[in-house]
Amino acid sequence: MSAVHRLKSCKSDGCIGLSSDYFLNACDELFVHITFSGLLVHGCVPEITSLSTVIPIPKGKHANLTQSVSYRGIASSSIFGKIFDLVLLFRYSEGLMSCDLQFGFKARQSTDDIERVSSILCQ
Repeated sequence: MSAVHRLKSCKSDGCIGLSSDYFLNACDELFVHITFSGLLVHGCVPEITSLSTVIPIPKGKHANLTQSVSYRGIASSSIFGKIFDLVLLFRYSEGLMSCDLQFGFKARQSTDDIERVSSILCQ
């Protein structure tokens, strides 16, 4: 349940039309039905947790929208996949490690730190 409360409000999954608000505002009985303990024990993940929808986003205000190179893709993951990721992070965060050179998608880190570290490494 604490993993669900870490979801951002008003986010849709693009896969099956669910919104994070459905889970954020659900009663506690729902969480009995979407338990992931079986996934952790058996190591089998339903396909719905790994689905995502790629949404094309224009690269800028003045981009030529008739050319495919003017877009970047953003993947909108399944809400069930997001919840499962949050459960894993919540449950096993102390045992998970990443490379010291990773800055994006890391707590208390910014991709702006890349410039600082690269200037140190290049000296």
